[in-house]
Order: sequence, then structure tokens, then C-alpha cells
Amino acid sequence: MTAVSLSPIASADPGDGPLIETTCSYAQLMAALQVEAPAASARLAEHPDAQAKLQEFVALPVDQRKQRLQQFLDRNPDVRAKIDKKRNTPEGQAKIQMLAGIAATCHNY
Repeated sequence: MTAVSLSPIASADPGDGPLIETTCSYAQLMAALQVEAPAASARLAEHPDAQAKLQEFVALPVDQRKQRLQQFLDRNPDVRAKIDKKRNTPEGQAKIQMLAGIAATCHNY
């Protein structure tokens, strides 16, 4: 995952949350992102490598997503610390709301 990817901070535990557990396809998530968060969509569009990683990640079953994310966070404690630090900031709360909105609407696309 990269800084422009959809961060896992959509819940209290980075390994859980509506985007980790979504049954939406990559195309549905991207369509929802374009509507719900056009600035984030534009940033992601500038990074084809992040798009490919995200597409691969979303194609995995939920249990494998959780496992892969946990492995990533275990290998990168600095990322986990950054997520934990930002979670309770106004910016972090806004991101949580944005990600929850995408998860709530992606099946409409």
C-alpha cells in the first residue's frame, strides 16, 4: 500500500473496517471514490502502481486481505504508528468518514 492508496484507517483496528471487508469490485470502489472523494480519486489516478496494487488487493478474499494487511503492518511498524497517530485527528476522522461513505455506496455503482 502506498500513501495514495485507500488507507486501512476505516476502523479502530487497521485490519478491520468496511473497505477491508467490502464485497464491492475494484470498479465499483473506484466509481464511488470518484463521486465521494474526487480529490483522492485524482491523487490515486496519478499512481498506476498504487492502482494495480489496490486492484490486486481488492480481488483477494476478505480473510486474505486481512492477512496481507496484517503482514504489511507487522513489517512496517512505522506505518501502523502513523495510522494510530492520525486516527484521532480531525483529518483522520474526515478520512474515516470518507472511507465509510465509499464502502456504504460502492454497491450502487
